[in-house]
Amino acid sequence: MMSNWVALVIGNTRWLWSWFQERELKYFWHTGHLTHPPHTERGLHSLWTDQLPPQLLSLPVESIDIWAISVVPGQTQAFTNIQPLARVRWINCLPLKGVYSTLGLDRIASLWGAGQHYGWPVLVIDGGTALTFTGGADATFIGGAIALGVRAHLAALHHYTAALPQIDIPLDIPSRWANNTPHAIQSGVIHTILATIHQFIHSWEQHYVKPAILFTGGDGEYLHRLYIQHYQINQNQALTNRTWFDPNLMFWGISAYRNDDTRRL
Repeated sequence: MMSNWVALVIGNTRWLWSWFQERELKYFWHTGHLTHPPHTERGLHSLWTDQLPPQLLSLPVESIDIWAISVVPGQTQAFTNIQPLARVRWINCLPLKGVYSTLGLDRIASLWGAGQHYGWPVLVIDGGTALTFTGGADATFIGGAIALGVRAHLAALHHYTAALPQIDIPLDIPSRWANNTPHAIQSGVIHTILATIHQFIHSWEQHYVKPAILFTGGDGEYLHRLYIQHYQINQNQALTNRTWFDPNLMFWGISAYRNDDTRRL
């Protein structure tokens, strides 16, 4: 019988979950941050949504191993108050070499998952609240960068100016030369972010031949689509063929850690 287990990442804006059967990812979903303890009579299941597969909801909580990473200490403490959680295994480090002490565990997990799942070298571009670039080769962290994400960029222009409005993310690439304020904001933000992404990819490729390029995060699919449209159509098909969006990099990292042949479970 295949082992059922769950991976959990407690992130800055939400909880990310995935259900595995051994190494096969069966389903993933997300929930909001805890603002109050869940109903004790339902325990862990009260954190999950009604859209989950019945095969998972029907399993007794005490039979499910949870492998968890958290970057929000307050949410971690709220989770530890839920009973029964004897089978939760908190991951505090991963076997990625070369990391610095304050490198976020979520970035480490994403890079580890990308390298283990797609191969090294690899560059991970995470489009979340922050836009992060994390590069690795030979199971070693090489370096990276942190910038404002798309939504944070738009919010900052509104918050730190007297006259600029709050603008939504455009569905497609905006015209570079806008003739009104909302479109000018969209143009400035989107074209600046795409140019930044392009420069980091170009720089990474100066050091490593044919690396995998992985977009991930809440706006990762959006940024991947716009980047492919803007920079790669009919220009660099070889790069397009090794540039992907994958929302599950952290889960692949947790899975690789769990299934490490050197571990005794």
